[in-house]
Amino acid sequence: MNIADAKEQIKDSVEAYLLKDDAGMYKINPARQRPIFLIGAPGIGKTAIMEQIAQELQIGIVSYSMTHHTRQSALGLPRIVHNEFEGFEYDSSEYTMSEIVSSIYDYMGETGLRAGILFLDEINCVSETLYPSMLQFLQFKTFGRHRIPHDWIIVCAGNPPEYNKSVHEFDIVTLDRLREIEVEPEYAAWKRYATQKGIHPAVTTFLEAKPDCFYLVQSKPGGGKSFVTARGWEDLAEAIALYEEMGKPISRDLIGQFLRDDDIADSFSVYYNLFDKYRSDYQIMSILSGEAGLDIINRARGAEFDERVALLGLMLDAVANACAHALEQEEVVISLRDILRDAKPALLDGASIDETVGIVTGSREQALARKIASGTAKPSYERKEGLVIAKLKRLMEQCRLAGTVIGEEAFATISDAYREEVNAIDPLVKTADGQMTNAFKFLEEAWGNGREMLVMVAELTTRQTTTQFIAHYGNEAYYAHNDELQVDEHRRSLSERVRTLDINAEEAVRPGETVADGGQTIGEYYGGKQFEYGFASMSKMTLPDAAALKGKTVLDVACRRGKGCFKFSAKVGGTGRVIGVDWSPSYIAEAIEDSERAWRKNNLKANNMDFKVAYPEDLMEAGIGEGTVDVVYINNVMTLLYDQGKALEEFYRVLKPGGLLICETIVSDVPRDEAVVEKARSIGNSIQAARPEDLLRSQMEAAGFTDIELVESYEVEADRGFTSSTVVETVPSTETVRFDAVALNARK
Repeated sequence: MNIADAKEQIKDSVEAYLLKDDAGMYKINPARQRPIFLIGAPGIGKTAIMEQIAQELQIGIVSYSMTHHTRQSALGLPRIVHNEFEGFEYDSSEYTMSEIVSSIYDYMGETGLRAGILFLDEINCVSETLYPSMLQFLQFKTFGRHRIPHDWIIVCAGNPPEYNKSVHEFDIVTLDRLREIEVEPEYAAWKRYATQKGIHPAVTTFLEAKPDCFYLVQSKPGGGKSFVTARGWEDLAEAIALYEEMGKPISRDLIGQFLRDDDIADSFSVYYNLFDKYRSDYQIMSILSGEAGLDIINRARGAEFDERVALLGLMLDAVANACAHALEQEEVVISLRDILRDAKPALLDGASIDETVGIVTGSREQALARKIASGTAKPSYERKEGLVIAKLKRLMEQCRLAGTVIGEEAFATISDAYREEVNAIDPLVKTADGQMTNAFKFLEEAWGNGREMLVMVAELTTRQTTTQFIAHYGNEAYYAHNDELQVDEHRRSLSERVRTLDINAEEAVRPGETVADGGQTIGEYYGGKQFEYGFASMSKMTLPDAAALKGKTVLDVACRRGKGCFKFSAKVGGTGRVIGVDWSPSYIAEAIEDSERAWRKNNLKANNMDFKVAYPEDLMEAGIGEGTVDVVYINNVMTLLYDQGKALEEFYRVLKPGGLLICETIVSDVPRDEAVVEKARSIGNSIQAARPEDLLRSQMEAAGFTDIELVESYEVEADRGFTSSTVVETVPSTETVRFDAVALNARK
């Protein structure tokens, strides 16, 4: 399998091994928890995925390369101990605790993390003297008399014999106690990782044109090995970016230090020189500022395939960076806003900046240091927290320089300084939006709506930073070239987003609305409909077993005040994630507040729920990207949606391949009087708003769903309220119709 699939296999296994029942006992007895043995070629990313798994599961990781260990360091040193048994005294020898086992206890003491992964790399390359002890360790999870702590999972890695002469092949007895996962290098899997990480475009565009150069290990005619690995490409890309920043040349010698095959190194060196020439000749920033001359357009029009790929890569990289800068500033400002809102009452009551902002700054510094020390801090989190802390310190320093460190004067100084941070968002957004628009304009002029345009739209849709930027701020050129996502009429404008950053505001502001079918905007439609007391008995939620949801990402559409999310939170557990979206800012605010109690009640270590204001027809507004969700859940509010077909298309878009849609809604047994249906929708009666089941199924199929299954069905009355004793308003009607509450499951 490829490295991405291997990562999911290992992550699922670790979650399963850590799972306990109501009595606190492991679902899989530790004695039966087979260590995972990851075997694959060198430089393929085995160590990297282990660090990613630990970060994603928020557990610890202790790593060792076993080739560096002797029998003494792994087992410990012998010592003489005095023993007594029923009056018989004797001396015996035993070993001190292994350095490997003791390091886990040291790690737990330093970080506070009680669960984790013990990752032993190059396990099949240990010395001859240590080999028997390693077999004992893999079989019984002990070094000498010392067992690794509970809640620590063993994962090993090694290279196949053809890559390392010192490899020992495990016997069948040992292999029968391991879970072996073989990994093969695959460019497509690495490309997805490289796109998200922002690997230098010279590397990604070269490999896009020559994927056969991605991985190579072969013998040289005169002896030795020539090789190129995924690790080598990533490290080279990082070096290129840094050297360019410092203004230093990218020489063939530098490239050869990372790509250890002469032919591939020569090929990439030639390509990089061309790539650098394209960057200079095409004047990328001129293109993205809308100032490309006719000569540049004509050159692009006549360019060969490799040159076009390089040019697209350069433009996409620049646009993505501009989007990332705008999003980062907004994210930092949102954190500052929340901190300063919390500090405001105390400051206005006469507290000092040290007693308010200073305490928060110190605690965030300590929390960040702990995460860095434990290895569970993602680089993006580390950077964002570092920026927040730095800006908090700058705010306090401005107060000290102004001599306003206490009370209302301090808050006034902080407000002025904070406003500058908010104002910094505007030019960053305009820059990113302008660059994206001008990139589309250039592609139209040079190549029309050909494959280059398709690549541009696809890349913008799949890259996390550009997807988020479009979801937050929109881009008219993007919508114009992406028919499937033309929902820009209700995007939030920049000015409206900035208004939500006011530290004196109590609630987020919904965006302005646009005209839709029938003359009513989506905002006007949802604005007057809270649907508070419609049919709600389906909130019993006919869901898969908890084991099937453990560790999954679940999206609850129209989550209201979040009660369904709280239930999902318990089912997905600490390694899963729940996203609740609703169009009502007040409901989302309540859900966020109540979620703090809910995750603690669910006995979780941290809050695994996020809540976003968004319409069901436009989940990009919540920043939910394509193929990012395992399960989408929606209840009977389905019959009340503004555009049921568009909502189903959005559910399909955000689901991963094989993902599950759970639709618990109402259907009728006959075609309906549309006048009655529309009146029912206007008063929020989800039962009378129902249409036939076959119509709903056809809409699901049109959106792309398959394997549509009826899980449950029972009859309900048109006036049924949120409890069996509650009735709701109905629309007078002469129809003869039966309504059924149904649970339909479907797959992407």
